[in-house]
Amino acid sequence: MPTANAASRLQGRVSGVTIVNDNSPGGDATVRVRGFGTINNNSPLYIVDGIPTEGGLSRMNPNDIESMTVLKDASSSAIYGARAANGVIIITTNRGKKGAAKVTFDARYGVQRATNKLDLLNTREYGELVWLETQNDIYLSKNTITKAPWHSNYIFDTNGNVTIPDYILPTAAMEGDPGTDPSLYDYRDDNGSGFYLITPANKEGTVWYDEILEPAPIQEYNIAISGGSENSNYAFSMGYLSQDGIVIHSGFERYAMRANADARLTDWLEVGQTLSVAYTKRKGGVGDNNDEGNVVSQAYRMQPIVPVYDIMGNFAGTKGDNLGNGANPVANATRNKDNWGTDTRIMASGYLQLNLTKELSFKTLMGGDLNNGRWKTFTKRNPEFFEAIQTNGLGEGHGYTLQWNWQNTLNYNTVINGDHTISAIAGTESIDNLYEEFTANRNAFFSEDIDYRYLNVGTSSIANSGWATQYRSFSYFGRINYDFQHKYLLEAVVRRDASSRFHEDYRWGTFPAASLGWRISEESFMDNATWLDDMKVRVGWGQNGNDRVDNYNYWGTYTTGLGQSYYPITGDDTSLASGFYPNKLGNEAAKWETTTTLNLGIDMTMFDNRFEVNLDLYDRVTSDMLYQVQLPHVYGNASRPSVNIGEMQNRGIDLMLTYHGEVSRDLSYTVRANASHYKNEVLKLNDNEDEVLWGETERGNIYTISKAGEAISSFYGYEVEGIFNSWAEADAHPAFGTYNAPGRFKYKNTNDDDEITPDDRVVIGSPHPDLTYGLNMDIQYKDFDLTMFFQGSYGNDLINYVSRWTDYYQFVGNRSPERLYNSWTPERYANGDKIVLPIAETNDTNSQLPNSSFIEDGSYFRMKDLQIGYNLPKSMISKWNVTNVRVYVQATNLFTITSYSGLDPEIRSTNDRHNGLDQGIYPTSQTFMFGVNLGL
Repeated sequence: MPTANAASRLQGRVSGVTIVNDNSPGGDATVRVRGFGTINNNSPLYIVDGIPTEGGLSRMNPNDIESMTVLKDASSSAIYGARAANGVIIITTNRGKKGAAKVTFDARYGVQRATNKLDLLNTREYGELVWLETQNDIYLSKNTITKAPWHSNYIFDTNGNVTIPDYILPTAAMEGDPGTDPSLYDYRDDNGSGFYLITPANKEGTVWYDEILEPAPIQEYNIAISGGSENSNYAFSMGYLSQDGIVIHSGFERYAMRANADARLTDWLEVGQTLSVAYTKRKGGVGDNNDEGNVVSQAYRMQPIVPVYDIMGNFAGTKGDNLGNGANPVANATRNKDNWGTDTRIMASGYLQLNLTKELSFKTLMGGDLNNGRWKTFTKRNPEFFEAIQTNGLGEGHGYTLQWNWQNTLNYNTVINGDHTISAIAGTESIDNLYEEFTANRNAFFSEDIDYRYLNVGTSSIANSGWATQYRSFSYFGRINYDFQHKYLLEAVVRRDASSRFHEDYRWGTFPAASLGWRISEESFMDNATWLDDMKVRVGWGQNGNDRVDNYNYWGTYTTGLGQSYYPITGDDTSLASGFYPNKLGNEAAKWETTTTLNLGIDMTMFDNRFEVNLDLYDRVTSDMLYQVQLPHVYGNASRPSVNIGEMQNRGIDLMLTYHGEVSRDLSYTVRANASHYKNEVLKLNDNEDEVLWGETERGNIYTISKAGEAISSFYGYEVEGIFNSWAEADAHPAFGTYNAPGRFKYKNTNDDDEITPDDRVVIGSPHPDLTYGLNMDIQYKDFDLTMFFQGSYGNDLINYVSRWTDYYQFVGNRSPERLYNSWTPERYANGDKIVLPIAETNDTNSQLPNSSFIEDGSYFRMKDLQIGYNLPKSMISKWNVTNVRVYVQATNLFTITSYSGLDPEIRSTNDRHNGLDQGIYPTSQTFMFGVNLGL
């Protein structure tokens, strides 16, 4: 699939692994293995050629990867110790093989396009909605008030017929109005006068999604050379990826190089190395994914009457009366098109192995991972905006991460009497990780030309900052494997880790694991089961530690700043000396978070190895979960430390099925299917059973909670029982202040008292799916090949937070057709018309409270990938001195079946306590590509 992130290629292909993608160019992926084990960082540990890392896989060429192995249960991942509690993904890159040099070249080019956009009102419909809202306001007052329509840029007669003016700035001006004289237009404020803008009305309506979405090219090229001899091998590759975004002025580029080599210098000495260098660049500034302020979200926050450009071709916007506070998304994307962020990543490792005896060897491996990032963001003035930026500014930053790891192992392997196979490993590992960042900002640049975007040109608001953070770990580990006659299998692991994030009294943690396997198919009583090729049952138990908290959690730290701490030491109140104040409270008693997993599994192959079954059942409990406990306000603004109090459980099942079929000599196929289910539950947060961990606040409301007895990031709010249809019905219901009225929501009185209060809020949904699944089909017919890949999710809920903007009176952006045509009115109720929304009014704050009407089914089924390839006949390509030529066409995201009304049901969040909120995501693109694979 054409994706920049290597982890995305696991989506739907491995049971027990949930992956949600960021669809922006070069976007990362959120990977979760067997649910959520902690309220802290749930990301898995990646091991790339022996180098541990926690992500950033978009800065790695996926075509360099030979294999990706996911370790899900503690008995298999325990050997990796610290940071392995959330699973381990082992990535092995391509290495050379014995034989003549092999050269491959791969190229593909394609076009991406958006397939979905929100249905919103045009200009005339918006005016009709303004009139409807006004009449409903009068109705809800029981006709005790008179009220003019709230939007001064629409003209109404007494019957509600709407007239659209020729201009919205000046307000509601018609052609010929003296205020629209182009000679008055002034886009500068440095000539002694203020801005004077003239904006025409778009009478048909601006379709903002059409203005920001466009077809975009994607292209990728890779060349690789590999080979080897009896005692050495090598692999070298280079790759280039360019992906323009379907949102204007966004894009991503990656240049990558890798060189791997191994050599057996003598019978007793082997050496090897890996080296990868990748340079990536993100172009443009469309904003964060899944955020109400990004370019995609501004498309629904802009009213249709606002055009893209004013009369002089400069950007138009919300400067004017009653036009809301949306920002012209075309202007935002265009002004930010020269902003960028770059990353240079160098990963390198080298090893030396001494073969001491036939059975015993010693290996030492040193690895390094350097991430060097830079970013540059220039903010231009936007005089057309309701909340205009008054001065331009430049921000630059530089941050780098340097990590090294050193691993030493003794390996022992032997076979005794042909029946007993023993392998053992003992070793040590040390890791040092340092991150350092520097930022600088200046404002008031005399020119916004790109050639003048340097800090020295700015003349005001000069500021800079810098900080660093570091942690270290050291580990001892050992593992022994015993195999008796290939029937009875035993593995035992113990690892002892030390982390600098804990006080020396609690720095060390010991994490054991063990597993047993029984290959039943080798027993004599299975001799008559000729249909069975292999059958193994497994049971594993193990513990992993997690230390992913603040690097200085046990330290109480202080900081300085005149805004918080000062004193006139000299006695002169005009001369203040900066002091120190508490920045963070420490907890010396914090210790390792421990995840204990019990896993039962069965692996079977049947019918001459045609049918494979892999089934796992697991129970995963995290204890001593590190949690930032609530503290009294007397502690001040100092941030809270993490303490070991919480407990969380995940139970689930993973299933993988594979079938290899052969219809004829020319036609064969393979079908792979997988499905996973998990149930997450917070067992406790602290000793207070009523403790609640709230999610993020969105415009004054909180939509998610984590509390004992519920899943992490459960949706929380009022349960809607229906809509009041009369004053009598509204008056008879428990009061919610003065809210109850016809057309408004009827909130459920869950605690059976005589009023609706925040105490009536309950869990109203869950972002956790009942099932995630994938289906992959490979068909081979002569020289043709066909691949089809489907994946999906079932049973998860989403909160359509975007509908708070489009279905309610929220900052008066654009609105959905449902608010105009399918909201409650007395007439529609009397006529039995379709009603899906409460009454459209300008005082609907309580209708916007987190409630079950925002909950939608997030289930979906997607055709993720379709590829048709053809290998040119050998008789043809032999004339070209090449070994193979394959051409193919490929399509991704061909269709998605879902009932979700938003842009896409695949919503990525980087905060596990705030999952499942759709705040305006970068749309999923449909891609069509043509490619060629060439071998020499």
